[in-house]
Amino acid sequence: MRKTPTLCFILLILSAVTASASSSSSAAAAAETPYPKLRAFIGATPFIDVHSHPSAGHRVYDPRDPYPTLEPPIGRPFWPVRPERIAVFDSLEPQALRAVYGYKGESVRAEDIPAIEALSKEFWAAGKKEGFNRVLDIAGIERTFANPETPVRDLDPARVSWVAFVDHLFYPFGGAKLKNISPYLIAILDDSSRGVAVESIKFGVKFTDLASYMSYVRAVLADDKKNGAVAVKVGSAYFRTLWFGDVDEDEAAAYFASGLAGTLTRWEDYQKLQDFIARAVFLEAGRLNLPVHVHTGFGADAGLRSLDSNPLNLESVLSDIRFKDTRFVMLHAGYPQWDKLKPLLEKRNAFVDFSAVNWMVYPRELAGILYDWLSYPGASEKIVFGSDAGAPVFFWIAARVSRDALYLALSRLIDEGIIPEDKAVLIAEKLMRGNALRIH
Repeated sequence: MRKTPTLCFILLILSAVTASASSSSSAAAAAETPYPKLRAFIGATPFIDVHSHPSAGHRVYDPRDPYPTLEPPIGRPFWPVRPERIAVFDSLEPQALRAVYGYKGESVRAEDIPAIEALSKEFWAAGKKEGFNRVLDIAGIERTFANPETPVRDLDPARVSWVAFVDHLFYPFGGAKLKNISPYLIAILDDSSRGVAVESIKFGVKFTDLASYMSYVRAVLADDKKNGAVAVKVGSAYFRTLWFGDVDEDEAAAYFASGLAGTLTRWEDYQKLQDFIARAVFLEAGRLNLPVHVHTGFGADAGLRSLDSNPLNLESVLSDIRFKDTRFVMLHAGYPQWDKLKPLLEKRNAFVDFSAVNWMVYPRELAGILYDWLSYPGASEKIVFGSDAGAPVFFWIAARVSRDALYLALSRLIDEGIIPEDKAVLIAEKLMRGNALRIH
């Protein structure tokens, strides 16, 4: 029978509606698919946590901290305490307190603080080492890499590894002589230069020129390695760009001589000296088999500038073949520039963690980030878990959100027919622990 144009149009509409209904039904069915093997694996597998700041032991609540997490208060300039606020902390903190301390409440009010403090005191009565191991067990974390100023001595070395800060090495001179810089930056430079002066005495080095300073830098890194460091940490994105330019050694030596003479007055010149020192640190870290962890993206200080902390700035070293033996871990997913760093993951020496993001955004947003990364060729070899946790509740929240997000991201890849469930399990293992162990 010959179809008229009108009949064709009606059939076309009916066909589209049927296809749409079928597609919606399939999508709904896929969304409900449990993938029990994947869910069980993610739920039972312990994380290797590449980035944290453990706060072990009982602490009295400080009202300056907007969250009763019982940790030292930190600067949180963008997190005012308001009843209408929506935050991961507000949603999951009571659950975390119940999981860690046995808290019975459904919410946290000012009048609940004494009860939480009492539970904390009881929890930590066995000691810092035993208590912190228990925190990790409850969160499902096998080992964490901690970022204190000095090696971790009071926690279990089988569970807590040390990542040494190296930023102070970039700043041998204070900021008093520099023109047109903020008091914030002056204070940071002064603090770093004082640390360098004290540390140089320990190593018996007197700075007479750039060469003598670089011998001190190498001694510090070797000492960090000797004292158990598994990586080094760079937090300089809080006050300068992550673009580390390639500066000639003679030019850097002239700036260093000016610093010794007290005539280094331009921030631009000082920054070139920093670039030279930083690149030397990265090369030496690679020689010592110490991965370089770099703060990227957002942070807890109002002085941080997103353009400076953009992970794309690290192309200055990631794209330089001289750093092929240095492994760089971009911390915090470069958030909110997480989508811009995907091409960086093609670099053989580039890796990324999603620490802090897993207690700043809800699981579905983190799942979207992980899904987007995992859809990029080879990225499953480059992503690692981190918590950036301090107080016990943050370890629990970071792990909980990460497990939920990882399951959602991998389930979506299965739903779309991109990978089978067995492959999703293999990828989950890499992100949860395998990649971290291989990189370190």
